[in-house]
Amino acid sequence: MIYTLIGAIILILALILLGILLIPFHISFYFQKSGKEMGGKMKLSWMKIRLIQRDIPSEEEEEKKEEKKEKERKFDIKKLIKSIKLFWEALDHLKPIITAFLRSLTLEKFSLNLNLGFGSPVDTAMTSGYFWSLASVANLIPPVSLSLVPDFQKERIDGSVELNIKLKLFWIVVESIKAFTKKPVRELFWSLRDLNK
Repeated sequence: MIYTLIGAIILILALILLGILLIPFHISFYFQKSGKEMGGKMKLSWMKIRLIQRDIPSEEEEEKKEEKKEKERKFDIKKLIKSIKLFWEALDHLKPIITAFLRSLTLEKFSLNLNLGFGSPVDTAMTSGYFWSLASVANLIPPVSLSLVPDFQKERIDGSVELNIKLKLFWIVVESIKAFTKKPVRELFWSLRDLNK
């Protein structure tokens, strides 16, 4: 009876873990700037369950910046050089993780709306022309939407950006575990931890 219960618990935990690895996470990002006012939101959800939601900029970030200014850690150039050397040594083992990450990403929506104006109407018109020619090609991709409204009266760079992506963790985790079995990757990991102290 106890073994059946333990087996059932292990099976449930394995299914939950498999679900986390195979069912994609949804990440959405929205940012808007209008004059001097700017702000946005970032949200991470899984199976329509909101896991994280943050305002940009958040109050926590501002507090951390103030704490960093107060603490001002000493910068160790030797540790940084060591980490860079270890990164180059580990790069061949890290490439499969990067490839798996790119393969696991799906772009659901990318929308960029700009209001752009330079001091000179000529510069505004030229930049708008370049942007529109790029947008005419990019907008052929279904989840992409680029638009620009030129402002010939005043200097401004305002607008909004929205990004929605889907991310599956399975292959990223598999490649990360494989990479961590290699000595250069482990040395890089410990070196980066040491760098943050």
